[in-house]
Amino acid sequence: MPEADDFAVRNVPHIAIDAFREPAQYRYPSRPQDREPRREDYHAHAEALLAQLAAALADVPAPQNDPRIQIAGQERGAIVEIETLAPATERSKATRIPTGLDFPNQDVVVLRSQRKDDRTEQAVLFVPDNARAFLRDRIERYGEENLGNRARPDVARFEVIEAIRAAVIDTLFAVPVDHANAATIWWELWIRQPVGRADSLAAAAQNEALDVHPDRLVFPDTIVLFIHATVAQLVDLAQRAPGAISEIRPATGTIEPFIGHGPTAFNPDAVVADLGNRITAPPANVPTVCVLDTGISGAHPLVAPSLGGAWAYDDNWGSDDHHPQGGHGTAMAGLILYGDLEGAAQDDRQIELAHSVESMKFLPPPGIPATEPARYGFVTQGAVARTEIERPDILRSFCIATSALDFPSSQPSSWSGAIDQLCAGAMPGERDESQAAAAHSKRALVIASGNMNGGQREEVEAHHSLEDPAQSWNAITVGGYTAKEAIPEDPPGLELLVPANHKSPFSRGSCQLPPDLTPIKPEVLFEAGNMLVDGTGYCAGHPAVSLLALGSDVAHEPLVPFNATSAAAGVAGNFLGQIQAQHPELWPETHRALMVDSAQWPAPLRRLLVGTGAHWRTTISKGRRQEILREIGYGVPDIGRALQSARNGVSLIAQAEIQPFAGDNGQAPVFNEMHFYDLPWPAAELQALENEIVVLKVTLSYFIEPNLSGRAATRPDTYRSFGLRFEMKKRTETAAAFRKRMTEKLDPGEGTASEPNHWLLGSNAMQAGSLHCDLWRGAAVDLAGHDEIAIYPVGGWWKSHVGQGRMNDRARYALVVSLSATDQAVDLHADITAQVEAKVAAAIEVGT
Repeated sequence: MPEADDFAVRNVPHIAIDAFREPAQYRYPSRPQDREPRREDYHAHAEALLAQLAAALADVPAPQNDPRIQIAGQERGAIVEIETLAPATERSKATRIPTGLDFPNQDVVVLRSQRKDDRTEQAVLFVPDNARAFLRDRIERYGEENLGNRARPDVARFEVIEAIRAAVIDTLFAVPVDHANAATIWWELWIRQPVGRADSLAAAAQNEALDVHPDRLVFPDTIVLFIHATVAQLVDLAQRAPGAISEIRPATGTIEPFIGHGPTAFNPDAVVADLGNRITAPPANVPTVCVLDTGISGAHPLVAPSLGGAWAYDDNWGSDDHHPQGGHGTAMAGLILYGDLEGAAQDDRQIELAHSVESMKFLPPPGIPATEPARYGFVTQGAVARTEIERPDILRSFCIATSALDFPSSQPSSWSGAIDQLCAGAMPGERDESQAAAAHSKRALVIASGNMNGGQREEVEAHHSLEDPAQSWNAITVGGYTAKEAIPEDPPGLELLVPANHKSPFSRGSCQLPPDLTPIKPEVLFEAGNMLVDGTGYCAGHPAVSLLALGSDVAHEPLVPFNATSAAAGVAGNFLGQIQAQHPELWPETHRALMVDSAQWPAPLRRLLVGTGAHWRTTISKGRRQEILREIGYGVPDIGRALQSARNGVSLIAQAEIQPFAGDNGQAPVFNEMHFYDLPWPAAELQALENEIVVLKVTLSYFIEPNLSGRAATRPDTYRSFGLRFEMKKRTETAAAFRKRMTEKLDPGEGTASEPNHWLLGSNAMQAGSLHCDLWRGAAVDLAGHDEIAIYPVGGWWKSHVGQGRMNDRARYALVVSLSATDQAVDLHADITAQVEAKVAAAIEVGT
C-alpha cells in the first residue's frame, strides 16, 4: 500500500471548478431590528441637538462682508463637528457615525470621520447656509412628542449623536500642525468632486500667490490637489472654503527604503562567478516583476542576462542604483530573480529562471532639489504607466519596498489609494467607458509592511503598526518571519532576538488597527532576517542573520547582506514571478489568492492558533485569533503548494465575472447577482477518514476601485466600489435550504441549523479589504457535508453613488478552495477529477 508521503507529492494540477458555478439572484436578508432605545427622552435629546447646532452655526455673514470663496457648484456654508454616544459597555461595538447623516440633495454631507480610542467617532459635517432650516426641521421631527401611531422618524440618523459643536479648522488636518511654523511646504488638499470645486480652490490659491502643482490624483469622490503654502496660508484658504475640502495632509513625508548592511564575510568574486556559470537566463518576453525602487546596477553579471529593462520616472535621475552602502534596488532585483542567495551560494545546483526582472527608479537620487511635492501616489502610477509603455504586452507584476512614516495606516492615504487604483486597472485615463470594469487589465503588486529598525529590546518587541502605503486593500502586504539563527563568534555575548521560525523583529502588523475598518495585514510572511541583542538589551540586524543579495558596486562588493521587510518583499516578488511563469493563464487576483492559499505557519506560530486536539485553540476568542493574524498573516507561502496540488491536498480554482448591483429607470440600485458552487466534493473519501483531521481553506480575491474621501476612515463601504463575501453550506443543511437561506427572506421563527463552528475567524472578520480568507479545521466526517459555497455581494460606492453611473458595472473575482488531509494516504484529487470530467462531459453532450 502506498505511504502517505506518496500522496503528498505536489505533482498534479490544480482543478478548475467553473463548470460547477450557478448564478442566482441575491436579495439582502432582512433581519429583525429589535433593539433597546438609546435615549430615554427623544424630545429632550432633539432640543439639546438643536441648541448645540444653533451655537455651532455662526450667523450667516452679510453678502458685502462674506470672506468665503465662491466655489463652483457649491452654496456657501459652514462646517460643524459631530460626536457619537459612548458605547454602552466595554464589550459593545464602536458607536459609528450614522451612514444616513448625509442629505445629498441639500448638500449636507459628512466631509471626514475618524474613530477615537474610546470607540466613539467624530465627523466634520458641512451645512450649506440654505440648508440650515431643513436640518433643524429634520431634528425637530425626530424629537416630536405626539407621534400617535407613527414610527419616530430619523432615529437611525440622530439617536447616536451626542454632541454638535463648531468645528475648528484643525479638524480637517490628518496630523497635528504647528500654527507657528512659517516654513513653506507642499500639502495635499482632498477636494470633493466635481472637478469644478478643485478648479475653484486652485484658482483661489493662485490668486493668493500660492503654487499649485499641475499634477492631480483623481478618485470618484475626491481630487487631490498639491499646494505649496505655510500653515497660516493654508488655514486661511481652508477657512474661506468650508465644504470644499474634506481633508488636509502634508505632502512632504520622508520616504526611505529600509535596509541593514554590514561587513561581508563572503568571497564575492568566486561566488558570483560560480553562480553565473550555473544560471540559465529566462527566454525573451517571459513574465516579469518590476521593482519600483532606487534603480539598478544593470551591469551586474547576475542581473544583466535577466534584466528586461531599466528606466527612471525622470530621465534626469538616471537608471543606476544611487543608494549608498551597496545599493537597494539592485538587492531587491536579485532577490526577485533568485530569492535568498545563501542556499544557492553553498550548493552546486543548476538555476533555470522562468521570469525576468525590470527596474523603474521612482525615488530621486541625492542632489535633486526638493521642490516637488511628495506626491508618491501620482509618481507610483506614472512609474507603472511608463514601464508599460516601454515594454507593452508583457505579463508583469510590481514590487515596492518603500514606505512613509507620516500618516497612520488606520485609514487610506492618497498613496495607498493610488496603489489600489493601479491594481484595479482604474488609474485616471486608462478606463474605457465602453468596457465593464471586469475587462480592464489588472495588476498584482507586493509591498513591504514597513520596519522596526532596531533599538532597545522593549521597544523592538512592542507591536508596531504598518507604514503607509502598506494598508492598500489590493496590494499583497508582505511581513517578515525568520529562519536565521547563526550567532557570530565575534563580538562575543550576542544572542538571537527571536528563535528561528518566529516573526521577524523587523516586521510590522495591523493588530492595533480597528478590525472592522481595516484589512488583515500582512497577508503573508517571507524571510526578513533576524536581529541580535547585546548585553545592554540593544537590538540590531547583523550579516550573520541576514539574507544574501546582490550589491550595486560590482567591482568591490557584488554581494551584500540584506534584511528587513524590503528583503521579504523581494523574496515575495520571486514567489509571484514563479506563479506567473507557471500559470500565465490565470488572473492577477488568482495569483494573489494562490500565494495566500499556499501559506502555512511555521510550527512556533502555528501553536499560537492550533491546540493539541482536532480544533483551533479554544482558550482564545475569534477576536484574539484575528489579532494574531494581524501580526503573522496566513503564514509563509510554499511555492510547491502554489504551483501544483497533491493527491491528498487539492486546490480548486474558480475565476468569474459578477454583476453585484443593478439599477435603472430612476430606481435605487439593488443587490443583483450571486454565485453558488455545488462543489465536486470527495464526500465518500472524507467519510472514510472518519475522525482524522482535515483542513479546508477558502480564499476569495478581487480588486476594488477605491474612492478616497474623508469618510473612508470609518466607512469602508464608501471606499470600495463593491465587496464580496463567501458562505459555506452547513453540514446538516440541504442544498435547497442553503439556497433559501442565501436568497429568500426567512419566515418569522424560521431559523437555520445550529452546529459547532470550526472556522478560525468566522464571517465577522470579513469587514474590510479585497481578500478574505478563512480556515476550517476538524474531523473529516464533519467536513463531508460542507459541499457547497456561495459568493455574494455587499455594498460599495457603485451602488450608493448613483451619480457615478456605475451601478450596472461588472466585476470579477478569483476563488481558491483547498482541501488538505495531511499525513493521510487518500487520493482526494482522483475523486474530484472524476466528478469534474463527468460534469464537463455531460455539458458537452447537452450542447450537442
